[in-house]
Amino acid sequence: MRCALLLGLCLCAPRGTAEIAVNSPPGKGPASRLIRGEVMQVASMGELRRAIERANHDAQPATILLADGVYVLDVSHLHLDCPGLVIRGARGNREAVTIRGPDEGPSATATHVFLVSADDVVIADLTLGYCRCHGIQVQGERPHDVAGLRVSNCRLVNCNEQFIKGSSSDDDPVGATDGCIENCLFEFTSGWAYQFYTGGIDIHKGVNWVVRHNLFRNLRLRDSGGGLTEHAIHFWKRCPTRPQNLVVERNWIVNCDRGIGFGLSHTEGGLQGGDSVIRNNFVFNDGSGPRTDVGIGLEAADGVRVENNTVVVQGYWAPVEYRFPASTNLVFRNNLVNGPITQRDGAPAANRERNLERIESGWFRDLPAGDLHLTRTATAAIDQALELEGFTEDLDADPRPRQAGWDIGADEF
Repeated sequence: MRCALLLGLCLCAPRGTAEIAVNSPPGKGPASRLIRGEVMQVASMGELRRAIERANHDAQPATILLADGVYVLDVSHLHLDCPGLVIRGARGNREAVTIRGPDEGPSATATHVFLVSADDVVIADLTLGYCRCHGIQVQGERPHDVAGLRVSNCRLVNCNEQFIKGSSSDDDPVGATDGCIENCLFEFTSGWAYQFYTGGIDIHKGVNWVVRHNLFRNLRLRDSGGGLTEHAIHFWKRCPTRPQNLVVERNWIVNCDRGIGFGLSHTEGGLQGGDSVIRNNFVFNDGSGPRTDVGIGLEAADGVRVENNTVVVQGYWAPVEYRFPASTNLVFRNNLVNGPITQRDGAPAANRERNLERIESGWFRDLPAGDLHLTRTATAAIDQALELEGFTEDLDADPRPRQAGWDIGADEF
């Protein structure tokens, strides 16, 4: 059944504002109501393939609504090449709609679930994964130069490599731009990754991305001989032409080998931050994996503010660190961490204010579970932070302050 409808509103709210339901759990949000162009309703893998082929051919904004069910890929991937395409679960229940490969792991049959080559694609309200490479790959390389990807209220599971990948070739002036990933769950259902070359979100040369209110869990290796996984959230490969202006906020990261990373190793692998910020995130690792690493790490990344995060990493000596000479113009303020914010490998001094670099287990609602909301006993953090510009909310979108002053860390008690 098909009908013509008017272009819907943009799914993702402006930078720095919340698009989460009141009292929504981490990594979940409101169902999308977005409709663009012609509506195609599908209920089988064959119908889904044909709807995507038609949309790609017409190259006009369209909406594909998936009925509840499991859609098992019979091709290597689904190629989304229609600008303005919306693909989402019809009822908004992401647990009721699954698009997946027929098997999983390093030899999985499906390469990706979605390969995105067009601007302004929206993927919402469904579960996807069980593939050899990426759940979603967005092509930032020429000639695609994709902008405007939106991924919302999705569950991404058991991808052998990165769950969402933003690719870019070495000679590109810029990667994928203006993306938004929000209210999503990323996880390995067994509690462990298949191999080391995996991660949650991995974007090369990305510009103007917002990553917020997502939950990442169990992105870690069981075998210490295999190295360690990539970050749950990783932006790297410096964009040489534009400041990257990234916002990573209100995410929960639980038992992942590495948490949030901007840059990697050297200047070319680093980040031209511009007005980038990492704020209001919970990062917790109980150290049960054999290769626990950093909670928030900046490597050859400049122009980044790290503010009001709560980071507890057990089994690694630096919950937050910044490394290498190209890590310039960095700011660390109001962070609650269980050890020193560490300057390494020739990094110049950073602006560091009002960070609390110790914890007590009783300060948190449920430390072993990674619930780092404050309790009333956290008097060293409550009302002790600097009041900052640019945001007035905490991890849960509760207002700052709620009492006499701002609290240190991601949660406002």
